Amino acid sequence: MGIGIVCDSSLNVPEPFLQEYGIREVPALVIFGPDEVYRNKVDLSIEAFYRRFLEEGQQPTTSQPTPAQFLDAYREVPEETILCLTVTAKLSGTYNSAVQAAAMAAEEGRQVTVWDTRFASMGGGWQVVMAARWAHEGLELSTILERLGRIRDHTFGFLTVETLTYLARAGRISHTRAYMGNVLNVKPLLAFRDGALEVIGRARGRRRSKEALVRLVAEQVGDRPVRLAVVHTHIPDEAEALLHTCRERFHVVEDVVVELGPVLAAIGGPGLLGITGYPVEVEG
Repeated sequence: MGIGIVCDSSLNVPEPFLQEYGIREVPALVIFGPDEVYRNKVDLSIEAFYRRFLEEGQQPTTSQPTPAQFLDAYREVPEETILCLTVTAKLSGTYNSAVQAAAMAAEEGRQVTVWDTRFASMGGGWQVVMAARWAHEGLELSTILERLGRIRDHTFGFLTVETLTYLARAGRISHTRAYMGNVLNVKPLLAFRDGALEVIGRARGRRRSKEALVRLVAEQVGDRPVRLAVVHTHIPDEAEALLHTCRERFHVVEDVVVELGPVLAAIGGPGLLGITGYPVEVEG
């Protein structure tokens, strides 16, 4: 009996949560060059990824986990009912892989529900954590899904990047716009909107871009209690400083700092910094 939780690695759920709640994590695929394919955090550690990406300058591509990977994870879950949460379908084919695997699992008599978090990293990771907590409390699947819907609808995710070069390579902006923005020291502000990552504004300089992130969060939560995560690409000191600012500015009841995995890191490049979370009152 009970509900088992599965997620994919692009949600960046911290290892302590995975271990505490027995969450199965399905790794994304990281590709260097024509024939080097690694499973994120399995064949390639986060440290090794950043060494090759940032220090050695090797540009990776990423691919969603295969249906076979998800099916293997479903088979490892001892519970009869499984809830699988994935990174937004608008950034990755991961959701579709999970759905295909769920159909295969159904033929084996397993009940798998697949949930699109509509976010990446801890924007969706908080949904994984809360689903696991509620499953351990014995809540029914329908109740968990209802609560997840409220969290998803009220989750915010704002980020900024140090350079526009990687956004251009990923096709998010034009190369001309990236060049001019870099020359003028313009830092874009991006947000997750209905599962998609959109440019919503810009700030001149790094300090102002971080101040803008905090203002955007303030507009979302005011003085309400909030679960919050600061996400970053290989800038831990800057991320910790931003978290300190958030703790002073907001009523934070739970927080984490998360180093991004390959999917968002490849899109945003080095120096990406973001804040994601939601007001606790929507949990119901």
